[in-house]
Amino acid sequence: MKPVMLIGTSARRRREIAESHFSRRYHMEYLSPGIDEKEIRSDDPYELTHRIAEAKMDALLTRVQDNSSLVGKIQSVDGAVAITFDQVVFWNGQIREKPESREEAIRFIKDYSASQLSTVQSTCVYSFTLRKRLSQATHTTTYYETLSEDDILRVVAQGDCLHSAGAFVVENADMKKHMIKIDPGTEEEVQGFSASTVEHLLSQL
Repeated sequence: MKPVMLIGTSARRRREIAESHFSRRYHMEYLSPGIDEKEIRSDDPYELTHRIAEAKMDALLTRVQDNSSLVGKIQSVDGAVAITFDQVVFWNGQIREKPESREEAIRFIKDYSASQLSTVQSTCVYSFTLRKRLSQATHTTTYYETLSEDDILRVVAQGDCLHSAGAFVVENADMKKHMIKIDPGTEEEVQGFSASTVEHLLSQL
């Protein structure tokens, strides 16, 4: 049997990336922390994402206690861990979370045309065996050529951007064809999961 890796997210892409990197070593489980992120505020993207990732871990561990089946799986093999995340887009000194409307999504994406934007993410890893947690921040910067009005409207019409920080969906085909580069970072890190950060934190526990 493999130890549990509990991923505290409702984001489909984060789940897919976690599976691709860790499912051979861990039994993957998924549970949304279910917190109201807007109750936690800071003007510093590193502080904000750190506080939210930690709050998600607190909520996730509380939810685990109420799930006897999951508790049994965690206790059956040593080495079980939980992971939570938070990410924001940072553009021109502004922290951007999920857009509140279609119009805001359009405005956000227009700003990225012939420009660049950064993501800041905090990852929190908890060891059920050691009852210890560690966190680490990562950031990426993505550069774009000019995005046409039609490109932007197609991105918004597809809808995924309405559920993403900063209305930013790096894997969208209309965004991707105008992307110059990601530096620093990788596409997976832009999508919200840094496998290298998780590996580093696991090695430190």
